[in-house]
Amino acid sequence: MSEDNVAVAREWFRHLAAGDPAPELCHLSIEIKNWAESPVPGPFTGHEGLHAWWRAVNDPDVGLEIQMFELEEILPVDNERVVTIQRATGRGRYSGLEIDQRWGSILAVRDGKIVSATGYPTPEQALEAAGLSE
Repeated sequence: MSEDNVAVAREWFRHLAAGDPAPELCHLSIEIKNWAESPVPGPFTGHEGLHAWWRAVNDPDVGLEIQMFELEEILPVDNERVVTIQRATGRGRYSGLEIDQRWGSILAVRDGKIVSATGYPTPEQALEAAGLSE
């Protein structure tokens, strides 16, 4: 089961990197939320929320120009959850400063669909929240 969940998570991030929020991979009541200081903290619920989250992530007012987005690692946690570690590089639209950001997420997958995605400001915080830190 956890390998199936890893495959679903990998496919979702493949779609996200290509600019598609892939609602077909998400449960109808998906919930997406990020840490409080995130530019798009959420929560965003359901497919309508999924699309609202994706618009917010790509909103020019957020002030980021992402040049590269990659999924670095996926770690199974249990029969339902996986931890993902992502990295984005780019530049601040207004500041011109280079961005190289890594963060972590916990995804819950049931019946082949993502039911929740919770973002954390660092990979270490995601691992700790999933009970995988040392």
